[in-house]
Amino acid sequence: MLLLLSLFAFQACTTDDVSFPEEGGPGDSENTFVIPDPAFGEYLRYNNITGVYASISTEGGTTTVSYYIDIEEAATYSGEINLNKSQTFINRLIEGGLTTAEDKIANLDGIQYFPGTTSLVLTSNELTSLDVTNLVNLETLNMNNNWVPELDLTQNTRLVTLSYNGSSSVNAPEVSKLSSIDLTKNILLESLTVRNHELTYIDLSNNTRLKEVDLSGNTGDPLTIPEDIYNNLTTAIGVQPGNVTPPDQGGYYTVSDKALGEYLYYRLQGMDIIQQDGNTYKIDKEKAATYTGELQLSKASAYLTELEEAGVETAHTKITHTDGLQWFTGITGLTLTSNELTMLDLTALVDLESVTLNNNWIGELDVTKNTRLINLTYNASSSSSAPENSKLTAINLTQNTQLTTLSL
Repeated sequence: MLLLLSLFAFQACTTDDVSFPEEGGPGDSENTFVIPDPAFGEYLRYNNITGVYASISTEGGTTTVSYYIDIEEAATYSGEINLNKSQTFINRLIEGGLTTAEDKIANLDGIQYFPGTTSLVLTSNELTSLDVTNLVNLETLNMNNNWVPELDLTQNTRLVTLSYNGSSSVNAPEVSKLSSIDLTKNILLESLTVRNHELTYIDLSNNTRLKEVDLSGNTGDPLTIPEDIYNNLTTAIGVQPGNVTPPDQGGYYTVSDKALGEYLYYRLQGMDIIQQDGNTYKIDKEKAATYTGELQLSKASAYLTELEEAGVETAHTKITHTDGLQWFTGITGLTLTSNELTMLDLTALVDLESVTLNNNWIGELDVTKNTRLINLTYNASSSSSAPENSKLTAINLTQNTQLTTLSL
């Protein structure tokens, strides 16, 4: 039988605790998620995070505490979630009466139901994986001293501060540090601290707002970053200015944007240009260079239906980054209508004759290398989600002497 939880000593669990009868819990049982890690669940309750509930069940003389998330309520939460397990915070949790005060959080499943989280602190836990792709409002992520070797921040476009210093714990698994990280979409990033990992390369070319960078203790220390980025820094540790060269991936290039990779895979099926490797897509660079047709990558409604019917998983996911298209040097046409691109590099695509970019968020466009261009169409987006600098204020067309159709 499930009983009302009233045995906890700390203040945070004296309100909103509920029993869960068989017919449901808070709201609807179909709208609840059972938190698998009690250390995570109890910490959320201690912090009085909206939509988190606790209950106890007693069976055969054994009492079990469970933690639940009301998904609809959790979606209304906005603010910080602090799950720090450094010694100072552990002492506070002990004083608060938490039974899991000294237990490190190892599983953060459930965090995805708090999309309004603006700051997430995970210091000194034992996480080996982390999915924050749903936390699209995240501005600060502090995860020092965890064991996460892969980190996808491509959806966290509002991120301003990232701090993830590698763990030196003897209990850390063999693979517990970053060897790569994609920050190309985090254009609002101002402070970056990623120390004591295995980075040998990092692309910060898009991160023009950076003021503080500390990449010390990495395998490639000092890491080379673009000179214009370096010159803007007030703190520059573990980095040096210079020409940044991506690591050689042999004959293949891994596409960072899954929506782009899967679209290319769908469009070019049967040509053996795109290879699928689990959830990632790789471009055969040599074969891509021989392709001379058009790349139709529109996400307008008519194409969404086509992609959905074809079983494309990312059918409704907008393309936000086109890294990888530079290998298609022979294409003559490119259509990227109705995506969410904030930048686009066409300089390598010298055979382009037609470019259509309607309803994107590109504030600067260089077509000076595309001297064969005949058609250029880029009508601005009216989306309320568009960032501040999402429209052209100038464009140089002096080199495009073949141009016959221009729609801006």
